[in-house]
Amino acid sequence: MNSKKKSEIIARFLTPAIKFWIRNQVESITQLEVEIDAGDKQILSGKINQVYLSANEANYQGIFINQASVSTEDIAVNLGGILRGKPLKLLHPIFVSGDIVITAQELQKSLESSLLIQGLQDVVKLILENQRLENILEKYHIQWKNINIENQQVTIQGNINNNLKKVNNTLNITSNINIQEKQKLLLTDIKIEGIPELNNLTINDLIIDLGNEVAISELTISPHKIHCTGKIKVVS
Repeated sequence: MNSKKKSEIIARFLTPAIKFWIRNQVESITQLEVEIDAGDKQILSGKINQVYLSANEANYQGIFINQASVSTEDIAVNLGGILRGKPLKLLHPIFVSGDIVITAQELQKSLESSLLIQGLQDVVKLILENQRLENILEKYHIQWKNINIENQQVTIQGNINNNLKKVNNTLNITSNINIQEKQKLLLTDIKIEGIPELNNLTINDLIIDLGNEVAISELTISPHKIHCTGKIKVVS
């Protein structure tokens, strides 16, 4: 297969198939660029050496991402199916590495995402479990309202209520956030205000293990945006 033929397969089949697959993973995306690095033998065997992606203003399950620039390598896909017009499928999990940027405004907008809401609930639960107070959450319903970012610091605010005890307070949780290791986040100087049983609790530090499928090499939080560099495992 000559280089022209290879380019035709990439242009006519692989690139559109990858773009279609990505667009199916997100609710919306403003701009998407795909660059494929693959040799003749790799393409014929359904393997791609490397794929580079750049995207702007993407919405992933209600989480708004301003910019993303990522790459992945050693990808195995169903080339035969793609050539017959079938959707792309990953034949094995891959690790995607790169950078994402989320602005403060997009982070606030993302508070309506069930994915982010569940993530916040899980973090609060971990904080309270660390203090052997996890059962407190069972008494209350939390509705998150605001999320503010400063230099390596995050503050989340919401309404916490318990109809049985007629409790309706404003919940504030503030923490400094840094990387402990690539797969661990270090939360320090954690302050919780608004839960009656805790009486304005302060926790010195807490380590959150992200697991083997995530690795963060850089996390920069400023008043305007969050910039994260790392990798994550993706399964088709």
